[in-house]
Amino acid sequence: MQGQNMKLDARIIIRIIALIALIVSLCILAVYIIGDMRDAQSDRNIDDLKNNDVKLPDVLDEYAGLYAENSDTVGWLKIDGTEIDNVVMFAPDEIDKYLHRDFYGNDSYRGCLFVDEFCDVLHSDNLIIYGHNMKDGSMFGTLDKYASKSFYSEHKYIQFDTIYEKHTYEVVAAIKTSIPPDNEDCFRYYEYTAVDDEEMFIEYIQFIEQNRLYDTGIELEPVDKLLTLSTCAYHTTDGRFVVVAKQVD
Repeated sequence: MQGQNMKLDARIIIRIIALIALIVSLCILAVYIIGDMRDAQSDRNIDDLKNNDVKLPDVLDEYAGLYAENSDTVGWLKIDGTEIDNVVMFAPDEIDKYLHRDFYGNDSYRGCLFVDEFCDVLHSDNLIIYGHNMKDGSMFGTLDKYASKSFYSEHKYIQFDTIYEKHTYEVVAAIKTSIPPDNEDCFRYYEYTAVDDEEMFIEYIQFIEQNRLYDTGIELEPVDKLLTLSTCAYHTTDGRFVVVAKQVD
């Protein structure tokens, strides 16, 4: 009889644990669903702010509404053939501010696209933009389409406007790399944001040429202005997928 009671108690405990696990799973799922709904609403609000009737000195009319709502707005990135069509943020005084915040400053696991805090948006030779590799394709979730040369061949150009000027960039390279440990002597592409430093620029060009997944036939020179798009990748520990483009207009 005692053995039967013990078996019964064990079954009850197992059922309680299973119920708790189910409740926790449902709570986590609810958090993600609510987050997705809020992000979707945020996207709609951002679209409404773009091309509205706000006028600001020196700021392009197309982006004046966005800048008026959040002065961290630095531009807009669009790549045909992908879902990348997003506002870009810049907060040099607060590192990774938009890593997990949306345009309105709310917590968001997908965050925003944002420029590296060490860049000078108007003068840097290389502007680096980061974004999460989201499974739903948002942010930089479709950037890795450039791993395919055939995709590159049909989508060679990237539009990145600052709030002051419109620019077109031609894709130069797609690269699979990784973030090295602090004590490891490896190339840190994310440190190459210099202004008028020809030596660093040449080092970056060498990294691109040695690591690109396919030959685009495009050569770089120290006078070029570059755009580097960076997201997480899973081919190795701390992997990154990088697309480099040069300004052509």
